[in-house]
Amino acid sequence: MGHLRKANLEDLKYVAKNMREMDKLEAFYQSGQEPRQALQLSYMCSNINMAIADDNDQPIGLCGVVQGGVIWMVATDELFSNKKYKIQLIRKGRKWVDNLLKNYKILYNFVYAENDSAIKWLKALGFTFIQYHEHYGMQGKPFYEFLRIA
Repeated sequence: MGHLRKANLEDLKYVAKNMREMDKLEAFYQSGQEPRQALQLSYMCSNINMAIADDNDQPIGLCGVVQGGVIWMVATDELFSNKKYKIQLIRKGRKWVDNLLKNYKILYNFVYAENDSAIKWLKALGFTFIQYHEHYGMQGKPFYEFLRIA
């Protein structure tokens, strides 16, 4: 992850086309929508949209916050398969979340219980997992509810 920057529609198209399989599953299980549609809806409803860019400014992930503090992130395989980017994601992601908490009293969402990479990342960013939901979302799959309070 070379850096975080404001996302644009080209970033959205690229990440939607190259989304990790686990993120596709999570989006479908949670929303019941095709993953690309779920990502587009999250992007359009967000107050903040950021691109996670590699060293060449190519988007390798998107993240954002929907009104009320619903935080989200999706990635391409490159983000989690490259050790350098994983380390930077934790360092820069933690700073980004810390800054978000200056404007939001709480950040929260749900993560698919089998999305191990995302769960590890969320824990490293200081999120607390508050409840396991055995049947959550449109497909009734297991999800964890997580949050971080300012």
